[in-house]
Amino acid sequence: MLLILPAISMAFGGLLGSRIRPGRRFRAVVAHLVGGLVLGIAAADLMPAASNSGHPAALAIGFCLGFSLLLVINAVLEEPHESPEQGRPRPMLLLMLPFLVDSLIDGLVVGISSEAAEQQWVIPVAVALEMGLATLGLGTLLGRGAGRWRSALSGALMAVTYLIGLSTSLLITNGLQGPALTGTLAFGTAALIYLVVEEVMKEAHAHGEDDSGLVNVAFFIGLLCIWLLDCVTSWVVS
Repeated sequence: MLLILPAISMAFGGLLGSRIRPGRRFRAVVAHLVGGLVLGIAAADLMPAASNSGHPAALAIGFCLGFSLLLVINAVLEEPHESPEQGRPRPMLLLMLPFLVDSLIDGLVVGISSEAAEQQWVIPVAVALEMGLATLGLGTLLGRGAGRWRSALSGALMAVTYLIGLSTSLLITNGLQGPALTGTLAFGTAALIYLVVEEVMKEAHAHGEDDSGLVNVAFFIGLLCIWLLDCVTSWVVS
């Protein structure tokens, strides 16, 4: 059930996107918190799981493929910006394409990471926060008033592409063992780190977003939460 939480968040974000626009500080705090949570789960669970498998070649290949693929995608698809012609919305498909690709990749990454993460709720919740805000932002780009149906449709389409990515990754990783599993985990880890560094954190500091010390603390709170959860889990198991 938790794995589909991001899809629900995208759908609701689309419904509310033409009506609500979160403030800069709120967006910055959520982005930093998400960044800390995701990097924490990568360091605490995904990287050790891949490292302990004993297949360094598969690890290196999967990791390089993960960030290389996203580098190429990022080079081809640029983040859409508001149209300079006020009152005239840009083509819906042009605006949505980067968001649809992002939601598809998020689905793949969530499915892959769920196989190794001990705290399996963390990444779905973090992605739900991230993509919920992204869908709200897309709703503002698609316009208000007459554009409300476009905002709702965008959220629904993003939810569908996320579920496609999630289903695909779960099918691929089901029954994987040995080097194939190691490479897949390394691929997902690289994709997660790239999304945090090049998407979530970059967006948090773009367009004049709040960069105060309080906002930056949210990143370390996210990391600390994962560290404490990992510590408590290890203590309970032992």
